[in-house]
Amino acid sequence: MPISKPHSTLGATNTSSCVDLALYLEKENNELDRLQQKAISSLERMAIEKRKQFFFTHSKDNISTNEVISAIDSNIKKLGKKDAKYFAPTLNFSQQELKHILSRITDKKEIKNIWDLNQEEYKFFNSKIKAYARIVMTNYAKNFNREDKGLKTGKDLVYYAKIEHFRKFKGTDPEVVEGLFKNGDYKPGLQSHAHIIVGRKDKTQRLKLTPTTKERSTTRSIGGNTYHVGFDRMNWINMNEKSFDEFFKYKRPEREKFKNQYILKNGSPKEKEALMKKIEKTIEKLTKQSVIKTREHDQNNTYNTPKRRGR
Repeated sequence: MPISKPHSTLGATNTSSCVDLALYLEKENNELDRLQQKAISSLERMAIEKRKQFFFTHSKDNISTNEVISAIDSNIKKLGKKDAKYFAPTLNFSQQELKHILSRITDKKEIKNIWDLNQEEYKFFNSKIKAYARIVMTNYAKNFNREDKGLKTGKDLVYYAKIEHFRKFKGTDPEVVEGLFKNGDYKPGLQSHAHIIVGRKDKTQRLKLTPTTKERSTTRSIGGNTYHVGFDRMNWINMNEKSFDEFFKYKRPEREKFKNQYILKNGSPKEKEALMKKIEKTIEKLTKQSVIKTREHDQNNTYNTPKRRGR
């Protein structure tokens, strides 16, 4: 499932300016700049330039880092010094999910690396991830259950997102510890993901939004005023998984579903056993259906093959 982490700040403190985080997210563009300097031809430099990714909002693309910092740092009305000023969700996809997205935008048999895509395919791939990220942020807004206060979609949030296509190994990764890779080496395979910086306050600066709260859904009354608090992180992940499957027309295997992954990791032995039996039955059913379709296809081909005429 697409893993959505609402609380990530990539090591930066979120009680002050987002400047460190925003500048950190320039790292891939900075590396592309270094590649450009080594490029021999102007065509090669132009091709590298087109690989750069910029911040985007719910309705705008190609936003500068300075604008991101200014907007997030200004969206702090009535927040105290120690209050979180922003959160930084990440959207991480499995290899199967990324391969599925790519299968819908290119007829190439196998894409092992993002560099295998031509410029048009690369642009289309990014546009699809961008569109999905915007759906995710509408899910984020809805999950606060504050529609009566005007928080209905991603348009009502102050957020900036950016797509990245590479990850590097850290010194603590098992592959580095075992000597297979060095600290700082690029991880192989498809690594596309998205980072989001979202303000603590909504666009009107009237609502304080906290995705890390332990409360999932609570109604409180103070001074005769009733208001809703809470954020169900598991529900958000489930919403995002459903949105992914619908948007990308992905037939998710039972074992990949978040609710089942959660049971396999945290469930009781009885729950795990029941789930494994359910998964085995589903696989058996799908296998039978596949065999039947293959037989029908072979029979149709046999009937439709023209017989040779004798000479």
